[in-house]
Amino acid sequence: MATHENAHGVRDRGRKGTTDRESELSRTHGINDAAGNVAATPSFEAASEYRRARLDLIPLRRRDKVPADKRWQERSYDRGEVLERARRDGLNLGVRLPADVVVVDVDPRNFPAGRDSLADMAAAFGLDLTSAPHVLTGNLEHPGHHFYFHKPAGAVLLESVDGFEGVELKSLGRQIVAAGSVHPTGGLYRWAPDSPALPDMPDLPARLVEAARRPERKRATGAGEITAEQLAASLEHLEPTDFREHDAWRELMMACHHATDGAGRQEFIDWSTSDPKFADHEWIVGRRWDSLHADRDDAVTIATLRRRLNEAGSDIAPPDAADDFDVWDEIEPAEERSRWNFLSLEEVESLPPPRWLVPGVLTEGSLAAIYGAPESGKSFLAVDMSMAIAGGVDWHGRQVERGGVLYIAAEGAPGLGKRFRAWKEDRCAQGRRFDLHLMRDDLNLAAEKDGGVRAFVQAVTDELGPLRLVVIDTLNQTAAGADENSAKDMGRYIASMKLLRNATGAAVVVVHHSGKDLGKGMRGSSALLGAMDTTVEVERASDGRSIKVAVKKQKDAERESPMRFNLEKVGDSLVLRPTVMDVPEGEFAGGMDPILELARQEANERGGSIPLKELAAIICERDGVSDKTARRKIEQAVPDGRSDARASIDGFPVWLEPMDERNPRLGILVRTEG
Repeated sequence: MATHENAHGVRDRGRKGTTDRESELSRTHGINDAAGNVAATPSFEAASEYRRARLDLIPLRRRDKVPADKRWQERSYDRGEVLERARRDGLNLGVRLPADVVVVDVDPRNFPAGRDSLADMAAAFGLDLTSAPHVLTGNLEHPGHHFYFHKPAGAVLLESVDGFEGVELKSLGRQIVAAGSVHPTGGLYRWAPDSPALPDMPDLPARLVEAARRPERKRATGAGEITAEQLAASLEHLEPTDFREHDAWRELMMACHHATDGAGRQEFIDWSTSDPKFADHEWIVGRRWDSLHADRDDAVTIATLRRRLNEAGSDIAPPDAADDFDVWDEIEPAEERSRWNFLSLEEVESLPPPRWLVPGVLTEGSLAAIYGAPESGKSFLAVDMSMAIAGGVDWHGRQVERGGVLYIAAEGAPGLGKRFRAWKEDRCAQGRRFDLHLMRDDLNLAAEKDGGVRAFVQAVTDELGPLRLVVIDTLNQTAAGADENSAKDMGRYIASMKLLRNATGAAVVVVHHSGKDLGKGMRGSSALLGAMDTTVEVERASDGRSIKVAVKKQKDAERESPMRFNLEKVGDSLVLRPTVMDVPEGEFAGGMDPILELARQEANERGGSIPLKELAAIICERDGVSDKTARRKIEQAVPDGRSDARASIDGFPVWLEPMDERNPRLGILVRTEG
């Protein structure tokens, strides 16, 4: 077959035939199985699989791979609202990939003639595809694959590895089309018949991580002046067919790379491949982009992009002011703000409510304090929540949001190892994966010069990526030389907490001491209390064997009644086990009943109802209880009949009703509205 060099400077070998090796791989992974699955509308039956793996779903355009919203990487999405919007508008769904997940995206169209890049990569790096959760892409003409793997959160990878054309590695900052979506050719993205469960995704081999690791480079002067969204809007004014000559196309690519500091990769690929002549060259364009380095002294800069746009009668697209309402971004110090955002009453009312990280206790992205007297058990509570979030284990019956945890152990670090071991033993979670990182170096979050704090925050984001929770244990040990009673000193400490929260997206919790009189709350300046979204008081009983945990401040929700825990011996340490609550089980203040909230969430995700037997099965798997116990819990939490419906925490009714009034034997439904 003849070859020729295309405008992108890559030899095009032409369309290859199917080799015996590819056929074997196709049979093994069901690559041709997608051809007969034509779908007119998306299916959302697979959405619960992503929820189980704690992966965020985002709306995509109809029969497309493109996100429906700008700044989708930063927006906060409510799972129920995303599903409702997708059902209503017939949208596809995408998976927003976190720092610790990588998808091996396979497009056989870009395999070199006579080669199978996927099989070659598997052989070269020990990539076990049979153990990876596996989605068939739904392309009826050229079926492909998505394989899900875990990777170290701090490892930033290139999207392509030299020598394995047609295989991309997609991770943080990217999205991948979710199973149940419809491909532009009409096929349905769906789980392969032999796919393992998504939460069971294996680790990407260390050799492949190292081969694909993005080289460290210093940022070039002026690089990154515009966002990827600005680049996409700017390129709309340039006709891709005018850049079929290789040198002109390459110069423009270098200018776009420099202008976005490499962040506009997908936007430039989309623009380049909108030229029908190069519609199949997505991998080629991506590989050429990855070969560029914005720190070269002779790099083509944003000036070249601006010149090309001026020639077309346009200029760099400005930031979209409307997008600023999608994300709350506090910048410290205040004088660094370039503009201010003013919300109308209607926009304030339409803001989504805070999402629970630990239902009833912590909200996502909040500032919080856990305080109490010495030896009160406050660090045991911090460890207890940290392990639940890091492992995706329910916190005493409440379903947490799983994610990375950084525990800054400035006090009592040597004893934490046995606490972690005891916690896993108590929960029978010794073999479970926990995304928890411990830091025990000296740190001063109240320093007069914040350069050290900013360097620390940068190291956290570079090495750990996005987090769900950061625990600082304790304030006293991370505020060297500061006066706790000084509003100025505590103001610097609060600014550091906000900086850490804004950079990681995590809830930041500081462990602090109470004063001599516990009734007067936290020790020190009232500025600290004023800045907290949540404060949690821990008091040890006189017998020393139990603690009382009370939410004293909850900025955006009703406060719950106090909780009580026993401190019980497990292994070489103590663990918290719930004892009698101050209110009966299932009657939490503010309507926060975990079973009711689970029923509301599961029914809402399925369009308004779920069979009672299916909800019971979910509780059996989650809590390790019998079907009889699960059904009893549901019936205690959810009333019979619409007229006696009980409101969930978001205000919508939940109730039980027969599937068929005339034949109750058909079963019971858990229903919801809204």
